[in-house]
Amino acid sequence: MLVPFVIDADSLIPDPSWTPAIARSCHYDLLEVWERIGLLVHDGEQFESSNLARAVERLPQNLKLLWQAMLKRSPPVPCPNDWGGSVTSGAVSDICAVASAALVDDTRAEAEFGLTEGQDEIALAESGAHSLAICRLIAANHARVFKHAIETSVGHIEVGESYQAIWNLRFRPLAYAPLKNISIVDRYAVEQHFRCPRQWLSGLERFLRLLDDDAIGVRYVSLFSAWTPKLKAKSLVDIESELSAVLQRLQKKSIKRLKVHMIPDSVFRTDARDRFVRFGHYVWDLGHGLDVFEGPTAAKRCSASFKTDAATYERVEKDLERNIKPCDLLILR
Repeated sequence: MLVPFVIDADSLIPDPSWTPAIARSCHYDLLEVWERIGLLVHDGEQFESSNLARAVERLPQNLKLLWQAMLKRSPPVPCPNDWGGSVTSGAVSDICAVASAALVDDTRAEAEFGLTEGQDEIALAESGAHSLAICRLIAANHARVFKHAIETSVGHIEVGESYQAIWNLRFRPLAYAPLKNISIVDRYAVEQHFRCPRQWLSGLERFLRLLDDDAIGVRYVSLFSAWTPKLKAKSLVDIESELSAVLQRLQKKSIKRLKVHMIPDSVFRTDARDRFVRFGHYVWDLGHGLDVFEGPTAAKRCSASFKTDAATYERVEKDLERNIKPCDLLILR
């Protein structure tokens, strides 16, 4: 899962009283928690023309190089409203609509938001919306909102958790992120879609609907699923007809392509990582796969681990691709 956060542009420049070692430590810690669990939201439509980008350009050279490398690895997303890049009490409403945390320097933390010397953060709520944590930049990696996200990233989806809560907490920030290519590896996704009770959406269709609704920009989805024994009566034409209908029912049409790989079931038996969703280099490893989205709530407790190193999972996808027959590949638009 990712925590959307903003940084006050004027706070990014190291405090003049800091030694170079303190400045390095502050930015190393910030970039570490960002890479692990954060999604940076910037002001303006393009990062290059944002106030935050101008602040990055004013950083000492060693810190600027670190930032430039991080921006390539974890691209930030634009703020969809008119927030101008400054974290002030008057901007809380705009920030609260797009982020869970706002990072500021010590001066702004104390003068603008009333933090005492013994406080590193304070939680604000805006008109009943989710809370916004105002955190000192120098203590970002200790902020409760990031710590909670790290704890949740290795927890479980519990029985009775609603599909919307599962999506909002774990997947929505990934849908917002500028990650165009999404891979779903779920051995049973197609089987479950066909056997889902008529009064419910299948886990696959629910996931695609939620992604379509929340994605900012176009998305291209690759699905790897298996010819399980329960699909014996189905043909590729049946799958094509059914999943084409799913795409037609999407409202925003953010998903421009669904590439379906139907793999022999025996191939999945050789790899334990048979149910996960990958957004770029971010991965949710799900014990029960998209089954958690079937029906109004999760019917079974499901392991759910968030990963930021996708190399192993990308290898799984490549191995599966090597085992597909050309006649078992669908490209739906």
